[in-house]
Parts: sequence; structure tokens; C-alpha cells
Amino acid sequence: MAAAQIKNSFTGIGEIDASISPSSLVLKLAVSTNSLRYFVLNKAHGQVLFYGNYTLHHVSDSAELAQRVQRIYDKDEVLQYKFSEILIGFDSPYTLMPSQLSYMAGAHQLSQRCAENSLDLFFEKDDVLVELFDFLFRQPKYLHLASTYLHLLPHYVAYGEQKLFINVSATHFDVIHFSAEKHLQIMNRYSYKNENDLIYYVLLYCDEMKLNREQLDLIMMGEVDVKSKIYDICFRYFSNINFIDAPTGIGFSKAFDKYAKHLHFNLYNLSE
Repeated sequence: MAAAQIKNSFTGIGEIDASISPSSLVLKLAVSTNSLRYFVLNKAHGQVLFYGNYTLHHVSDSAELAQRVQRIYDKDEVLQYKFSEILIGFDSPYTLMPSQLSYMAGAHQLSQRCAENSLDLFFEKDDVLVELFDFLFRQPKYLHLASTYLHLLPHYVAYGEQKLFINVSATHFDVIHFSAEKHLQIMNRYSYKNENDLIYYVLLYCDEMKLNREQLDLIMMGEVDVKSKIYDICFRYFSNINFIDAPTGIGFSKAFDKYAKHLHFNLYNLSE
């Protein structure tokens, strides 16, 4: 069953077989002033079944965003399923702190424990959206999209390898780097207006860390492809560029054969 469409704002991939019990389905949803997107996964098989993306325009504040989300929910039959698990991914600015300092979280902050790295990820809580999601969904869990990098990216680095990861969004990008021994070196977010801004920060980090760009693997994720200006300028400075693959354990239904698996990697892999 496809989600109900709002004219000129919705794109979807896949379908959910009516024979599948909602109790085996997981919803992973992210919302910003520009979009609401979500994936539905079959928990038993670790398979992505459905993707929905709403493009939002002219959202001025959280109250208006909450109204838009409510209207989308009221018309979208998929979002109204009784999911077994609901993960809400925020993508607000974040701070990393040692887990022993988790008590320093502010009243309007949420924190997420990333046990593998003994780090807590702190991010701003949008009280209006949290109140709405608590009303719409049964026991949603609030996480940060950047936590995906801490959970999964070390598994992409073999001992002795040098890889630099970049996740690109419309207005910002994240740079993530683990040492050859899989120790986190940096996970930082930068705002940018064009490809020149992005490459400036990436090259600056490489220079500071004395990374050899001839030997380094640049791994790209997010809203970027081989036809983008971002890819083009990175290609000028790096010898080895690849897009990240879906991790072992995550599959996709046939409808996703042409879906680029590096796109929204941080959302369909979101986990506690």
C-alpha cells in the first residue's frame, strides 16, 4: 500500500504487502524544515520495504512544522501503521562528550549513548515536535542521525586502512575519520553554501592530520552523486573516491534495485 500523496511534494519507493503484520515493521523517520522522510523495514528479515519523502516549503518555525507533520500523518496510511518500533532521527547540531560527562546535558537537550566509543551525543530537543510525535506514535525513541556514523563506520575500516567519510546534506556536511586502529579522530559538522566551501574544510583537515590524499580513500554518503559539483571538485583532489555500500545485514526489496544505497544512509541504518 503506497502512502497518500500530497500534490507535488511526495515521492515513494516500494510497497508494504498487506500480509505482513505491522508488529514486524520498524519505522525510521526524520523531519526538518525542508523535508519529512521515512523508511519502513521488516524487522524479521532486516529488509527495507518502503521509502517516503515529502518536500516541505516555506516552514518558518517549529509550530508550523508540527502542523505540516500532522497533516501529512493524517493523509499517509503508512505512517498510521501500528509499528513494533519507531525511531525518530533528529539532524540538529550536535556535540560529542565522554559518557562520564552525560550529566551535563541541558534541560532542552537529548543525549544518546554510543557505547562502542564511550561517547554520548548531545543534541537540541525540539519540544514542539517531541510533543507531537509522542501523541502520534506509541513510544517513539529519539536518536540523532549522526549516531549511525559512530555505530557503523568503524566496520568499514580495515586495520591499516585510511578512510575519510563525508555525509552531504543540503546545507551542511559531516566529516568523520577513524584512525587505522579504528579510533575516532573527528566527527564534525560544517555549514556550506557551495562545493568550494566543502572542499576547503575537507582539505584543511587532511593538511592538519597530514593525510596523504594519494593513498586516502574518500567515502561519500548522503545527497551527492557523480554528476554533482561536490563530487567533481573532490575528484580533482582525491585519487580514490567511492560511495558507501549498504552494510551487511540490511537488504532491500526489489523496488530499490536502482536506489543509491549511499543516499540517506544515516536514516535507514538508524539504531540505538
